[in-house]
Amino acid sequence: MRAPGSSTSTSAASVIVVGVDARTMGQIRETLGAEAVVPATSASFEEALPTIDKVRPDAVIVGFDKDFDEALRVAQQISVQYARTQMVALAQRADPDRIRAAMRAGYREYVVLPEDADLLRQAIHEATFRDGPDEDNGEVIALWGSKGGVGTTFLAVNLGAELSPVQRTCVVDLDFSMGDVAAMLDMQPTQTMLDLLRNVHRLDERMLAGSVAVHASKLHVLAQPTDLEQREEVRGDMVMKVLTAVARSYQYVLVDCGSRLDEATLTAVTVADRVLLIATPDVPAIRNTWRRLQLIERLGIERDRVHLVLNRVDRKTPEIPFSEIETNLNRKVDASVSEDRAVVRSVNHGKLLRDVDRKTPVAKELEAMIGLVTDGEVAQPSKADGFMSRLFKF
Repeated sequence: MRAPGSSTSTSAASVIVVGVDARTMGQIRETLGAEAVVPATSASFEEALPTIDKVRPDAVIVGFDKDFDEALRVAQQISVQYARTQMVALAQRADPDRIRAAMRAGYREYVVLPEDADLLRQAIHEATFRDGPDEDNGEVIALWGSKGGVGTTFLAVNLGAELSPVQRTCVVDLDFSMGDVAAMLDMQPTQTMLDLLRNVHRLDERMLAGSVAVHASKLHVLAQPTDLEQREEVRGDMVMKVLTAVARSYQYVLVDCGSRLDEATLTAVTVADRVLLIATPDVPAIRNTWRRLQLIERLGIERDRVHLVLNRVDRKTPEIPFSEIETNLNRKVDASVSEDRAVVRSVNHGKLLRDVDRKTPVAKELEAMIGLVTDGEVAQPSKADGFMSRLFKF
């Protein structure tokens, strides 16, 4: 069954274009060809909402070059009044700040023609023939460290393993310098994030399935290459395309951002449904946490999407009390994980913590952290499975 509001044509998508010039209209028509019914002229920003109300298109292509502020404003209006209408931002260049602004405003894709011609065609096709509402997309949770060595990878893989028995879960390694998600799980994947990025223009569910590795816990992993020479910088729009594809295929996507401050990380933090900001209870980590919180605020990320997690906490003789940390950061500590030798053993042996020591207090603390990932849903017993499974909000 077609979704409400989509076009009735089975051969071509219904598209309207807003805020572009005649030359760009020509590019759009040439790119989409017979795949979409493209109007003869572009609508102005003032005409956008009345035109959508009249045509009820599958997708709206909005120009970002003519008036950037208007492109953001009209997107916010469309998101409120026509939530089922897919929006595509069209620009002449890939600007990281504008890409992130487009994401926050609700754009599904950010394309540059003619380089992203295939992506535009794919976006319009998916807007036309999608089977269900966008709410079926998975939740994206970014784990971002305040500094190196605070344990983002350990938390990502172990939280993911808690989810994976009952929910399709994928951990995405977004540390393009020293990503070690695969090593943490003693895995040697044959395909990596780099393979997806090199073919991002034709990324689909089949390609994604061929690029992830599957752990014995049923946790899926999109890893980084083991060869340092293969690593390369990537654009934010490329990362956005990968994360969007993963979110369409999994119910929970845990993104290990490491402690990097680069375009890939900023993109992940911007698009994530929730951000777990990971710190350790020491002065350098807390100082850098404050800096990241200031950056998060400047990026326009809502305060309630960000959760503070303290890792490697010495419960017996803490150097810095939680109350002092919370006062200095003006944030409450949402979760904490204890210092434990079992954690070191699990990391050194490439095993999940529960496979090293199920009785360690850290195992219970990780279970408690699941509420941050699932937005507060709690564990419930499942008679069908014979073990504790979790009911999650979609």
